Amino acid sequence: MRDRSVTRAAQRLGMSQPAVSHVLASLRRQFDDALLVRSAHGMVPTPRALEIVETASSIVDAVDRLAADRRRFDPASERCAFVVTVPEYFERVLAPPLLARLQQEAPGIAVELRAPNPDLSRDWLDSGEVDFRIAWIHDPWPESRFARLPEDRFVCLVRKGHPHVGERLRPDDFFALPHVRPAIAVKARNLQSEGGMLSLEQYLGVAHRRRRAMRYDGRRIRVAMLAQSLATIPHLVAGSDAIATIPQRLARVIDPRLPLRILRPPLALPPLHGALYWHERTNTDPRHRWFRRLLLDVARAAT
Repeated sequence: MRDRSVTRAAQRLGMSQPAVSHVLASLRRQFDDALLVRSAHGMVPTPRALEIVETASSIVDAVDRLAADRRRFDPASERCAFVVTVPEYFERVLAPPLLARLQQEAPGIAVELRAPNPDLSRDWLDSGEVDFRIAWIHDPWPESRFARLPEDRFVCLVRKGHPHVGERLRPDDFFALPHVRPAIAVKARNLQSEGGMLSLEQYLGVAHRRRRAMRYDGRRIRVAMLAQSLATIPHLVAGSDAIATIPQRLARVIDPRLPLRILRPPLALPPLHGALYWHERTNTDPRHRWFRRLLLDVARAAT
């Protein structure tokens, strides 16, 4: 209708002239009308074509706008929200710099950080209720994608002036002294069944990956308390003779006013590996792709 020419329409569409002629024939059958007929001045529309051209044009324009919106994404002007399930450790380390970046680069974008639920995580991603999942490395589901986060390492916390710990923490100290751990890292049934005495594998819990270097795995660790929150751990250590094993990046953000020392573990503990997970169906979505890159940038900058 715009070009009044099969040849020019074919050029605009990037199709061959016979292909466009075939499409025109299909449209004629669909509408039971010639639509365009030849005249001395090229092809001219029939009355039926004039009736439908306005509606047809608006449909084509709407499709073009949808395609253009998918190609373009301006975080500075966009207004949308993302839901991310995240363990407390990653929230404490990543949330402050993430919020700062969002306020600077994308003030209209909101984020809900939700407590993880391993039993529902897959359903949440499948349904779109959750956009991203930050978790310790595991075998990804077939329908998910993931990107590794920078690894972290364990350090030990002891209070200043601890009567049994000198300049460094010895293996015997590590196994003799009581420990405090976050509840999410240890299976409570293990603690109950073992009377508070855990193997090194049970003690490390979700972060553990068996390594040959863990030659102390036969010895037992006494866990005096499981805390609901990681934020409680430094305060428990500062006010007792218990010690704690926490990620190094978490130790960096502890209140410096607390009377604590950060020491290297006396054991060859495995590194901590986390990952960002998302669903395959959102892999090419420009909004998700932008937020994914932002999360990974923030994680790398936090190392």
